[in-house]
Amino acid sequence: MRCTFSLFLALLIFHCKIENQSKNIFDPSTLTGGSVAVLTSLAFQDEVQITSRYQSSDYPSFVNTEILDLDLSKPVASHFNKSHFHISNHYANDLVLRDVFPLSESKIRVLFSVSSRSEWRDPISIFIQKPNSLVEYAFNGKQFDFKFPYPRYIGNISEAKGQITSKLLNDGRILLVGGVSISGNTVATVEIFNPETGTTSLLPSLSQSLMGMAICTDPEGVVYVSGGKTISGPATLISQFSNKIFRINGIDQTVVELPVVMQKGRYGHTMVCLSNGDLLISGGQFQIGTDHTALANDHENISVRNLSVTTLPSSANLPMNTMFHFAEYDATNQRVLFFGGKDRTDPYANYINTIRSLNLTSQSLYTISVLMPTSRSNVTAIVTTSGDRLVLGGVMGGAVGSRSIESWNESNATTQTNGFTSRIKNGSSIVPFSGSQVLYTGGVDTYYKSGILELYDHIERKNFVVDTMMNARSEHTAIQTRRGIVIFGDSVLADTRVELYGKD
Repeated sequence: MRCTFSLFLALLIFHCKIENQSKNIFDPSTLTGGSVAVLTSLAFQDEVQITSRYQSSDYPSFVNTEILDLDLSKPVASHFNKSHFHISNHYANDLVLRDVFPLSESKIRVLFSVSSRSEWRDPISIFIQKPNSLVEYAFNGKQFDFKFPYPRYIGNISEAKGQITSKLLNDGRILLVGGVSISGNTVATVEIFNPETGTTSLLPSLSQSLMGMAICTDPEGVVYVSGGKTISGPATLISQFSNKIFRINGIDQTVVELPVVMQKGRYGHTMVCLSNGDLLISGGQFQIGTDHTALANDHENISVRNLSVTTLPSSANLPMNTMFHFAEYDATNQRVLFFGGKDRTDPYANYINTIRSLNLTSQSLYTISVLMPTSRSNVTAIVTTSGDRLVLGGVMGGAVGSRSIESWNESNATTQTNGFTSRIKNGSSIVPFSGSQVLYTGGVDTYYKSGILELYDHIERKNFVVDTMMNARSEHTAIQTRRGIVIFGDSVLADTRVELYGKD
């Protein structure tokens, strides 16, 4: 038997009596509007989609810029105006709609007036209705929901301490190694804090109390820490610089001191975990003194597999003895990029504004042709989703904190200054908030410890003070996690509580 079936699309038309003739029947916030919008979409093949630049992880910074740009999938921007937009009622006095107008055929700009007294805690909803003039495309209405992070306590670490060497583990927990207690002594504690439960687990301690170690994670998720100092102040003995390397496994919670050591103890150095399992250790202070001779410019390659150490040839050396620099391992191009640093421990050292690239294949180092606008040490470099590298924070000559927010675009061979933070932030912790946003937490504002949370948005090229921490902190740690930014530690704060700045 042969059967033939034909499938027909039937459009059902309902007759609705609208009590309020002035009401837009396409309003998605009403039952009638929702029904009409769904039925209308059956009659059209092409539908207008409206999107914003904000991802779920982003801070909705349009409440600071007072501008929200929306992209349309069809060239219908001229149909939309202020009357088609509505803001959730609980923010009626905080976020006032000023105007809506097209920037192009497929882009709309929404302008707001924002109250300076606003505290952004509850989500904001923005509703968009279908214009009556829009007949050539389907549009079911649109609702945007924007959530805000907020600070709260979520748990405790094992002891009050600061200057902790920390790393996010692959499973979302946070590893804390060493640090300085509020009495000023270094500690040997190793612990893992779980942001999901707010609890911490103690691991076996290091064989010596240390601060200022370098840390990295290998391709298998195992963490290594190296070097550091046994005292919190200036070293007075070479033996106070550690040459030890520890392997820490967060899964089986083991802490193992490797039988191989660095050729010299180092502090203020960098270490990256290479894709082949080796460790590359660079620069740092290795002996007593305040001039450049107390610092190193060489690199050590540690083979964890063979338990051997090799010094790279002089062609790989940094051009000046360097400490407090930042290292980024670029596995794709098999290179290590170095940002910032200084050539001695003295506050009036020579500070660095060059970007240096170490080719791991040829073991040769060269200097990128463009310079960063500011010479400084202790910088944080962060790669954005656009490919730009942000260079942030740090210290300039005279131990003055830097406010400059700078970026390097390698493709265009350009660097630029994108703005300045609201205050000096010595001892601030700088961490990615999302793919295009960075959060500054705390620090020392000239003379006083700060609790300010300041956000830099690289798409907008603007920065804003967005909130305050539960506690003013310096020499603390901030780590980006799935829940948000986890903040803990302070060298003089007798408080073990851990803060979270994140969304619900």
